[in-house]
Amino acid sequence: VAFAAREFHAAPGEQGVAGTVVRFGVIVAMVVAAVADRRGRRAVILVALGASCVLTSTGAAVPSLGWLAASQVLARSLALGGLIAAAILVAEEVPAGSRAYAVSLLTMAAGFGAGIGVMALPLADLGPGGWRFLYLLPLAGLLLLPAAARHLPESRRYQAPHPDAQLTRHGRRFWLLAASAFLVNLLAAPSGFFLSRYLLEERAFSAVGVSLFTLAAGTPAVIGLFVGGRLADTRGRRPVGAVALMVGTVTTVFVYFAAGWPMWAWSIAGSIVAAAGVPALGVYGPELFPTSLRGRTGGLLAIVGVAGSGAGLLTAGFLAEDLGRFGPALAPLAVGPLLVAVLVLVAY
Repeated sequence: VAFAAREFHAAPGEQGVAGTVVRFGVIVAMVVAAVADRRGRRAVILVALGASCVLTSTGAAVPSLGWLAASQVLARSLALGGLIAAAILVAEEVPAGSRAYAVSLLTMAAGFGAGIGVMALPLADLGPGGWRFLYLLPLAGLLLLPAAARHLPESRRYQAPHPDAQLTRHGRRFWLLAASAFLVNLLAAPSGFFLSRYLLEERAFSAVGVSLFTLAAGTPAVIGLFVGGRLADTRGRRPVGAVALMVGTVTTVFVYFAAGWPMWAWSIAGSIVAAAGVPALGVYGPELFPTSLRGRTGGLLAIVGVAGSGAGLLTAGFLAEDLGRFGPALAPLAVGPLLVAVLVLVAY
């Protein structure tokens, strides 16, 4: 998106609007996740992710940033709905004592897929429209679907008889997780979304440089996922999640104020620590709600999280436009995840 914004001469605020529009297609993701409560996890995972691969490829032919956002609304929503169903299936199939670790493995797989996209970023240097090739990569994902269909089982917990529970009886839990999702994404969404543009414009990176920085900073996150998953299963979710949120938030902001080797160091340290919180906090949704509600609550929490993403993207985008830098635009948003760290300790 950063390379597309550069080709179409879009300001940071306009780029933030485009990112927000794409994310608010999450309403479709809620519907997809809710279907998983009625039709099963397996079918939703296969259909949603396969359709998302096809729809994502349409981004290769868009004439403007607005059209790019529009083309990715449904694609991103289907992908999110499928991933919600996948996370639920994993949580339902794995015993409680190793559930956070299982979520860390699932996140590692997602990170590997993201890494392939990052490694392909040099394609954007082939010419003004080189970034369009990146949107064709998900078509390769279709090659994995037949194998997934053969080996992916349906959740045994879903297949077992279970009552049709009401969300109103779990309101406190839902609103606690909803507030957390909104506040965390105030910073998480814009810090990731604007990273490429920050490196391109403020640090004069090339596409290859952006790729190398992202891989160098993101790959060590595997350490955090592994250690965080184990600690969350053996020492508890709350302390691991709270520490990861606090340290990860501070280091994320520091990246946007640093230059040279300190920027690399803060980014690597932040990715490791922040990743430890993913398995620790990621199991709360499936663990706190009954079988018949997991898809619906996952979809609703995704909508609230996207509202936080949208608020963060718009705020950071327009502040960066006015201030001329991304660091001061992102720093005020760090209040969100720091508040969640407090919530984890006192209310979870």
